[in-house]
Amino acid sequence: MQRPILKLAGLALVLVLSGCVTPPQRTGEGAAPVPGAAREIERERGGEQADPWALPGAVRSLVQRAEAASNAGDHAAAAAQLERALAIVPRHPVIWQNLAVVRYREGNYQQAESLALRSNSLAKGLPALQQRNWTLIETARRLSGDEAGARKAAVELERLGVQR
Repeated sequence: MQRPILKLAGLALVLVLSGCVTPPQRTGEGAAPVPGAAREIERERGGEQADPWALPGAVRSLVQRAEAASNAGDHAAAAAQLERALAIVPRHPVIWQNLAVVRYREGNYQQAESLALRSNSLAKGLPALQQRNWTLIETARRLSGDEAGARKAAVELERLGVQR
């Protein structure tokens, strides 16, 4: 009985510590490293001429402010910034994932799950982001008492190659 609780607590801790991520910023040679899922997207999409995940400066600023607010514990402000960003670029999977993490941090597990599913619907060809989303979905479902749903999310993680 202790083992599943420890596993769940460890998974929740990883999610909370992963926090929001800043979308990729391609500014040429010597660009600053991009954190979290955005770096993985950049690696997966490397070599393409046009960067489909590049964000306008104003949106990048909103996402950075959201990350700072969430890290400071002001999740309402973080969500507001991310919602403004989504009003400008509604099909960016990393921003949807960031909002899912903020809702998770607020304890709104059902909305976190819904937002992570939305992110996955836009993250075709981005397995690293999909893994992050399915991990969040699995944890949110477990914390909501949906064990069957959590098992389905675990199957999706295995399908993406996540070893347990």
